[in-house]
Amino acid sequence: MDVLVVALYLRFVCAVFAVDLSHIETFVQENRYCLKQRYRPLYHISAAHAWTNHPSAFVYYKRQYHIFYQYHPYNGAWGPISWGHAVSDNLVDWTFYPPALIPGELYDKHGCLSGSGIAHNGYLVLFYTGNAVSDNATLQTQNVAISTDGIVFQKYIYNPVIRDGAFGAEDSRNPKVWRFRNVWYMLLTNTREGVGRLLLYTSMDLFNWKLNGTLALSLGDTGYAWESPDLIEIDGQHVLMLCLQGVPSDGFRFKNLYQTGYIVTNFNYVNGQFDDLEVSTATFTELDHGHDFYAPKTVLAVDGRRLLIGWLGMWESHFKESKHGWASMLTIVREMKLTPQGRLLMPPVREVAELRTEILEDAWYNPGEAFYAGTRTFELIVSTAKVFYDVAVIFEWDGDQQYTVGYSADRGHIIVDRGGVDGLRRADWAPNDKLKLRIFVDYSSIEVFCGSGDVVFSSRVYPKKNIRVKISGESQLHVVQYKLRRSVGYDSKLRKYLKEHVLERA
Repeated sequence: MDVLVVALYLRFVCAVFAVDLSHIETFVQENRYCLKQRYRPLYHISAAHAWTNHPSAFVYYKRQYHIFYQYHPYNGAWGPISWGHAVSDNLVDWTFYPPALIPGELYDKHGCLSGSGIAHNGYLVLFYTGNAVSDNATLQTQNVAISTDGIVFQKYIYNPVIRDGAFGAEDSRNPKVWRFRNVWYMLLTNTREGVGRLLLYTSMDLFNWKLNGTLALSLGDTGYAWESPDLIEIDGQHVLMLCLQGVPSDGFRFKNLYQTGYIVTNFNYVNGQFDDLEVSTATFTELDHGHDFYAPKTVLAVDGRRLLIGWLGMWESHFKESKHGWASMLTIVREMKLTPQGRLLMPPVREVAELRTEILEDAWYNPGEAFYAGTRTFELIVSTAKVFYDVAVIFEWDGDQQYTVGYSADRGHIIVDRGGVDGLRRADWAPNDKLKLRIFVDYSSIEVFCGSGDVVFSSRVYPKKNIRVKISGESQLHVVQYKLRRSVGYDSKLRKYLKEHVLERA
């Protein structure tokens, strides 16, 4: 089916199939004061109320960035999942949009699980996994939804487009779709009998998919299940990203319940296989070394940068905010860079500087000195030219609660420690000429970027009062602190547009 036929067919689908707009009516009436709930961030994406988990898709469409995320709108716990939606012009100021996908069809009545999205011929096309539970069996199918405006999405009448894969319809999820030349490709993960699989499908028209084969298996030490695959290209190199479940911890590696990481490889489009892929704990590198990071999504920015956003959370964590009616958030957007040695760097996108409203600190501090942050939403830049000394920054609150970021020159590693039985995380890091840390605090989260994004830690913390910042170690540190503003919320103009141009004309 050529491009013209696809475009005409999509127009036909949009014209003849009605859309349930009840979720848009609910969105228009939502109380924006819920954004003032306890522990809620100011500049991280978090659903306006109820539950958020990992991003569902990250798309650039009609000069705007669209983030879709897993969203259960009824309480602060996981349940039948919808797709929440936020839109930005600049990667830092995000506006809530109505949910893009709501469970309700036979094939997705128990949830619209994450997948991916593409912009194609003026349409925003979403691919997602429909979750349906029946007679103690979970059936997962792959589905399509389309939009002409990036607001209202219509599910394809002939969903599912992949009904029953070669290995069954249980635990087959998270379609990642992209185009190379004139062919559409889809990565899909499948789990059966304790073995994770990475499957490849191809299509000429986005609707009719053919299984090309199995690209990799979780044989050996890479767990019993895989999910959230992504295949990207940076500087001519292919990077395969996966989430692994069931990998045992190995010292300070794989400390979280589930793991998120990457393998640098080469995908051969001629035969539809990887030339040199080995999925093992020896080749798998964790993307983020903190306590709370999982299932990221990426997008190619209009200027050629590869961008990433992930879930600032982890399954089976205790979310203290749940009792206040909401739970969890996404990370700030990060840029992905690949070194000649094949190591990924993830600095925050340069646009985060637009969040700064005033400088609160700009001074040298000796070990043992401290200051009060004065806010719980700030960026801290800590640096020193003396890379041969141990240094630490300690965030203290509520008497005995603290979060420590510490660098050991002798051991060549960086740690974060939020206390408790399993609070310590560590990664190798040996800066050559200058030690620099960028630390982002947003009420109940901390993200630590070491150097140029050489090492990243993402963690949830729950300070109730003002934070005290203490310098420790063997060297002076230069500290610059910026207060950061709110950048996520509702737009009254969008509400008005929805009332006048979507609801009243439906």
